[in-house]
Amino acid sequence: MIGWTMCSGIGAPEVAAAWVDWRLASEIENFPRAVLQERHGYKLPDDHNQGDPLLWGDMTEVTPELARARGVPLPDVLVAGTPCQAFSVAGLRKGTDDARGNLTLKFVETCHAIVNDRHDGRLVVLWENVPGVLSDKGNAFGCFLGGLVGADNALPSPDGGSWPSVGMVSGPRARVAWRVLNAQYFGVAQRRRRVFVVVDFGGAVDPAAVLFERQGLRGNTPPSRQAGQIVAALTSSGVGTCGADDSQGQSGHLIPSTGDLSHCLNAGGMGRMDYETETMIAHPIAFEANMSMQSPDTSGTHPTLTRRTHAAVAFESQSHPWAVRRLTPNECHSLQGFPQDYCAITYRKKPAADGPQYKALGNSMAVPVMAWIMDRIRASAAQQKVAA
Repeated sequence: MIGWTMCSGIGAPEVAAAWVDWRLASEIENFPRAVLQERHGYKLPDDHNQGDPLLWGDMTEVTPELARARGVPLPDVLVAGTPCQAFSVAGLRKGTDDARGNLTLKFVETCHAIVNDRHDGRLVVLWENVPGVLSDKGNAFGCFLGGLVGADNALPSPDGGSWPSVGMVSGPRARVAWRVLNAQYFGVAQRRRRVFVVVDFGGAVDPAAVLFERQGLRGNTPPSRQAGQIVAALTSSGVGTCGADDSQGQSGHLIPSTGDLSHCLNAGGMGRMDYETETMIAHPIAFEANMSMQSPDTSGTHPTLTRRTHAAVAFESQSHPWAVRRLTPNECHSLQGFPQDYCAITYRKKPAADGPQYKALGNSMAVPVMAWIMDRIRASAAQQKVAA
């Protein structure tokens, strides 16, 4: 399966699905570009030879014509996390009035161009964004869905207000399913809710089979401050065998968690980011009395990492009941499911500073969630081929 990514970040899809032949990435930020080159062998245009994975910059320039000119095969799967600021509190919810939001609509055009250029008309798309897109006042999500499925206009939400956290639509061009998934149910100690959208062009996959499960719809969600104490169903890799969302917590797929939940203050005087959708929380995370650096206790969950993460953890010390320190970059790697030191590359001829690592990790997708979805895309694609 050939894969492309857009707004590629530091390569969460590549880490999550090494079985994909990733051939093109598009990213404009300098540090993530350096990570993609170092960790995944992407080549800049001037150094690119046919057969090498190509690293491009501006995603609006990525077209089938560009791919042909560079000897890059068209993708079977396209993954993108187009800029979410336009759909978040941090972006003041400008929605499609914000140029960053319009990049999402440009992404729709790119999807259609790839489908039109493929001889079989098949393409799988996986798109990720913050939950704030579902409540955008300009109905950005309806614009996105309508564009994907080939509707004449933006699709209206079912009740005229915010879009639900799970659903599916279809049209003359595509079938689209979406679901809000929380990374804390996939083996990482971070509450990170994101919307994941799976799009099927040409019968490549069944998007419902990828994202939906009967087990995931059972049970009642407990009160928001009630502590969960249910053991997760995990594979050997620590990924939930049945995925999860907030409603699935009562179906036996929660990571054990005890203690009251609390909102987490942003360090460094930062503004809040998606506070009403992220429900930023923190559990006490205990460290040795000598203040040695240890990994967080995964029985608790950490507040959501952001692109400007200055996240802190509380630990016990000999002189005070509690103290606070900033998370280390490797603790942030763990919270996102990346290997240790993944972002600790040589950058501009010296070891990468912590700041660019924090920003890149906060912008990234959670690897275990991506791995779960990508594995289900692979399984569904195989079934669709057999059925055809």
